[in-house]
Amino acid sequence: MRLFLTCLIFFAHLASAECYVVGDLKGYSTRAHEGYQISEDGISSGKFILELNGKSSSITPNNMKCDQVGSTTLLCQDVRADGETTIETWAVYPSAGKVLFTKSITGYGSFNGGNLFVGEIKGTCD
Repeated sequence: MRLFLTCLIFFAHLASAECYVVGDLKGYSTRAHEGYQISEDGISSGKFILELNGKSSSITPNNMKCDQVGSTTLLCQDVRADGETTIETWAVYPSAGKVLFTKSITGYGSFNGGNLFVGEIKGTCD
């Protein structure tokens, strides 16, 4: 019974949609065409809208399929038949006002690589 109640509380939390505006992403990137050297990078001018809503989660702008995999975590993917794959994770830390973004790119030749960025929560979607 205790397990059932714990699961019910967990899934009820996932069912309630949350929405955040995030930006000022800064961190590191690596790409094949740079010999996979790690370099400082960022997305300072862009803002993203993260909607955490179970299987209906989304990132704007983004056309990837996203699923909520934790109370404030999204897993997004774009997997194509020809082997091109992009995987993103977004973890929101409301109490710290931060967001963590990771990205892995495979099958794109010289653009293969990854990113690790930390950004700021700019607000919520009202």
